[in-house]
Amino acid sequence: MSTNDPSPISDHEVLARFITQRNHIRGDNSLKPNAFIPHPWPNLSVTRHIGLAEAELWKIGQEVANTRPATLYGRADVTVDAITSQSLNIVPTATPRNHANVTGWPPDKPSQKIIAQEIAAVAFFVAVPNAI
Repeated sequence: MSTNDPSPISDHEVLARFITQRNHIRGDNSLKPNAFIPHPWPNLSVTRHIGLAEAELWKIGQEVANTRPATLYGRADVTVDAITSQSLNIVPTATPRNHANVTGWPPDKPSQKIIAQEIAAVAFFVAVPNAI
């Protein structure tokens, strides 16, 4: 299996949602639901931690921010089971490395927000280290 082949996902695997908008983080470093709302797109982009050193994970996050362009503030770490318990699916993609899409969202933003509130409540914010 090459490094770009997606491996199966386990329930306890950790996913990162890179945070490029300061208004997705509260003053106490908890995450706002908007960090997890895909609207207007059908899917939410995440990065799997599996097989990545911390520095590699931050490098991917910086690449994500650079494509927008935006500032990378940190990442929201959440387990797969926190997402799948909301009747959502996680679909790995071959590229970029460790990328996956969270699929199965309802089409309307109010319904998405209800789900996003549940995910945000259990996600953990990790601020970008000063060294990157």
